[in-house]
Amino acid sequence: MPRRSTDHLLKLISRMNPSEKRAFKLTSTKKGVKNELLFISLFDFLEKNREYDEPKILKKIPSIKKEQLPNLKSNLYKQLLSSLRQQKRNTYTSIAIRENIDYAIILHSKGLYNAALDLLEKTKKMALESQRSLSVLAVLEIEKHIEGLYITGSMYPKAKILKDQTNQALRQVSVNHKLSNLSLSLYGLYLQYGYVKDDRDYDFITDYFKNNLPDVDPESLDFYGKVYLYQSYVWYFNMIQDFANNYKYAQRWVDLYIDNPEWQHRELTLYIKGLHNVLNSLFMAQRYDKFAPMYEELLRLGDEQMKTMNRDQISTFKLIEYTHGINQFFLTGNFIGGSQYVDQISQAIDKNIFDWDLNRIIVFNYKIASIYFCQGDLSNTISHLHTITNQVYPNFREDIQCFARILNLIAHFDLGNEALVTHQIKATYRYLSKIEHLQPALKSILIFVRKIPKISEEDLKKEFLKLNIELKSIEQTQFERRPFLYLDIISWLESKIEGIPVGYVISRKAKSIMAKNLNVS
Repeated sequence: MPRRSTDHLLKLISRMNPSEKRAFKLTSTKKGVKNELLFISLFDFLEKNREYDEPKILKKIPSIKKEQLPNLKSNLYKQLLSSLRQQKRNTYTSIAIRENIDYAIILHSKGLYNAALDLLEKTKKMALESQRSLSVLAVLEIEKHIEGLYITGSMYPKAKILKDQTNQALRQVSVNHKLSNLSLSLYGLYLQYGYVKDDRDYDFITDYFKNNLPDVDPESLDFYGKVYLYQSYVWYFNMIQDFANNYKYAQRWVDLYIDNPEWQHRELTLYIKGLHNVLNSLFMAQRYDKFAPMYEELLRLGDEQMKTMNRDQISTFKLIEYTHGINQFFLTGNFIGGSQYVDQISQAIDKNIFDWDLNRIIVFNYKIASIYFCQGDLSNTISHLHTITNQVYPNFREDIQCFARILNLIAHFDLGNEALVTHQIKATYRYLSKIEHLQPALKSILIFVRKIPKISEEDLKKEFLKLNIELKSIEQTQFERRPFLYLDIISWLESKIEGIPVGYVISRKAKSIMAKNLNVS
């Protein structure tokens, strides 16, 4: 069993809960076959030691021979999956559907055609109720095969019904695939390029979106079709920084679950992600008045559902809880308790508790660094930024990589590390100069950065004022507001000009925005 497969086996065992492990051992030991008891011994060892140490295994379990290990590991992995599949067949409709399809094939092979058709009809209803069009098609194909080969007494009317049902399922599958492909492609573009930076980016994304968006009536779509449609709009409006429409379609996504509460259990992860996108749009629009109650709703959902969530759902929930827990600090400008909060996230990342992807880890480290920066803890700021700046991730979140390098330079500047500032200026300039389409705000910062070594102490405040005026002007343009949410260099400049902590400036701005939003509401 190759090393990678061995890792999969170890991770699978570590992710099983006590009841799953107990059920596996009960069903396996009942068989009593010697070779099967050997893989139980291997299971017990791996569960206890949580690592694959071949010499230790052979010493602790003398009945296992070295040449047996590859087959034992492979067999154990299959047996674990088989056991979990049996345990989860009443939890996941998709497993029950596939199991019934397998049973129908067996009945068909035994010549029990009517029994197979009865089971397929029952399974088709399950698939239709859970809106799994691909499963409906799989059932229909077997039904047509049986009806076409054997006389079952219902050929003509059944043939027409099967034809109509197949055409309907094909239409649904086709539309859903187009929408899911569009949603996934837009998300991929976002991961590669981030937000649109200029008119050229805007035209490219808009043309791509319009050319790939199928012409459909939303009311004709099933549940999944509507989710994919709203996802596509959410990714599109998020990328072009139209946060009002981003909020509109994210809320429609959530409303699907409110209108169909039974789907909150069936597709909980998608519901949690819908709440995330509502919160994200409100964060980008700086609407704490609406953000706060929605965040409370997310936490309430977690309290209610945590005990019944599977590992994937817990991972997604904690990701979103932590993301917006951090965002809340910036929206309120109150960073008290920020260190303790982000320490929880750092530990989760270091221990890889939730298997978050690279994108999430990069963003978390940047936001954690920003929290420390606002608190004046520059050492921890630099430490977390180094997890980004010490690596190069080609074609991946260039925006965050740019912001991280600039914030790292600012932190060294504030610490008075003159030698390091000179080095950081060169490194930052080298990186930013390679970006093909650098945003105006970053260009202005880059020009300022190159001048720093030549600016005298008495002229520094004057240069801060000039850059502040320039950036405030840029901030008013269509695609330039969002960078300032991630890198609030204007607040930093104001703190330098006024001689006060940057966290105080951000807090003052946050209170002003909250008061303005309350008046608008």
